[in-house]
Amino acid sequence: MRIDGLLIIDKPQGVTSLEVVREVKHHLGVKRAGHIGTLDPFATGVLPVALNEGTKLIPFITDEPKEYEATLKLGEETTTDDLTGKVTSSRPWEDVSHDIIRSVFQTFLGKIRQIPPMFSAIKIEGRPLYRWARKGVEVERREREVEIFGLQVEEICPPQVRFKVSCSKGTYIRSLGRDIGREIGCGAHLLQLKRIRSGPFNLEQSISTERLKGLSTLSLPFPGWIPLEEALPSLPEMIGDERLIRKVRHGREMVVRDLSPQALPVFEKGQWLKITSPEEGLVAILKSEVRGCEIPWANPERVALRPLRVFHPKKRFPCEDQV
Repeated sequence: MRIDGLLIIDKPQGVTSLEVVREVKHHLGVKRAGHIGTLDPFATGVLPVALNEGTKLIPFITDEPKEYEATLKLGEETTTDDLTGKVTSSRPWEDVSHDIIRSVFQTFLGKIRQIPPMFSAIKIEGRPLYRWARKGVEVERREREVEIFGLQVEEICPPQVRFKVSCSKGTYIRSLGRDIGREIGCGAHLLQLKRIRSGPFNLEQSISTERLKGLSTLSLPFPGWIPLEEALPSLPEMIGDERLIRKVRHGREMVVRDLSPQALPVFEKGQWLKITSPEEGLVAILKSEVRGCEIPWANPERVALRPLRVFHPKKRFPCEDQV
């Protein structure tokens, strides 16, 4: 039985995101899978894994904000900007007041520029930075603009500072911790990092890899699994009839005469929408060519919506046939 959608994994410490994907494929017999947003081996928490048809969702989820809980250790910088690296410098932290720590954290709110760590998967000259780093080669990296939506100090117990951060795609929390430590004046590195939210998905929706080992596709639905039609909750949804679904499945554009004002959600020009069917689940992701409230009903041949991704019909579970 093919399982489509997303599996929200609570990633354990000490394994790579790719290793988690391999484990999911092995235990569930999934042919195609990929993780959405990489977590460092030392990091834990929410790691969405796309399964089979769910891999088509990846481009529509990767830009969503993420939220983390982290612990910073003041006074030491390391080669990796976390506890797994070698200490490269040590400075006194005892005279740093709680007020200074809190005020420095606040200066990192909003749009900031950061240099990615050497131990990262960013490619330079076709090779990931971590491969250069393992050879002891320091490669020049360009600054990147990222955005910190929220940054809150939860507890200060020197030399440790526990904090929570909400940020944009591409933000390196290790780099953030390093830069905060430098601004404080004593240096710092991460002791702990846990992703508690990735886009619309949180820890409460996740399943551990240990619990996953005892499950199979015959156990569906099980904790952590998000079916295709529920994987993009923020997108406007339209429910298509049989005629419209058939047209979309053939990759054809929808023109104004295909649409009904009563069946349309609110949407802007250029926005993504999803079209679903009660029987078949998620049918396609669409892109709007017009604004929903400005559809030219007097021009029935005007293109209104274009399919970007079309999904195969969902598989029925044995229990559904018995209802």
